Amino acid sequence: MTETSEPDDEVLRLGAHIKARRIELNLSLRDLAAATGLSATFLSNLERGQANPTLDTLRKVSTALKTSILYMADNAREARPVVRHHQRRRLNLSEGHIRYEILTPTLNKKMVLFQARVTAEDGNVVVGPLAEPTEECLVVLSGRINIVLSGVLYELECGDSVYFEGRNLESITVPGEGEATYISAITPPVF
Repeated sequence: MTETSEPDDEVLRLGAHIKARRIELNLSLRDLAAATGLSATFLSNLERGQANPTLDTLRKVSTALKTSILYMADNAREARPVVRHHQRRRLNLSEGHIRYEILTPTLNKKMVLFQARVTAEDGNVVVGPLAEPTEECLVVLSGRINIVLSGVLYELECGDSVYFEGRNLESITVPGEGEATYISAITPPVF
C-alpha cells in the first residue's frame, strides 16, 4: 500500500465507490476495518483517494463489501457502446507491474473485457478464489504466459487462447524475464 500525494481521478472514483458501498451496507469505517484487517485510518485515506491500494487490499475490501473489485472501479456514468483507446479506464492494482485496462464501457453488465499487461516479476497474478462461478476466455496478444487449470499447465504464446471456468484457474505467470499482454473476457464480471 502506497500513499499518493496527488490523487488521480481513478483513485478518487474508486474511493467514492468504496465509501458509497460501505454506507449502503450501513457499515462504519471501524466495521470495515474489523472485516478486512486494515486500519480505519488507511480505509479513510482510501475513500478520500489518498491511498493507492494493492490488489490484495482491494480483494479484502470488495469481499467485506460483498461486491467485486471491477464493480468498485466502475466509473462509467454514461454507457456508450464505443470505448476509445485513449479513454480506457486503467487499474494499477499492485506495487508490481500489473496493469489492467477495461475495454468494455461499463462494469455492471453480464460480461467484462479487460486487457492485462504483466511481467515475470509479478509472479502468479491470480489472487485467491473468485467470489462466484465464472467463465473466462483469454487471448495472448504479446509474449508468453503459463496458465494452470485444475493442476494442468498450459503454455500459451502470442495468438493462443484458452477458455475455462474460473474455479479451475490456479495461476497465470509469465515465464522467463519477459512481459506479456493478454485480453480476457469474464462473465459474470467478478475479479
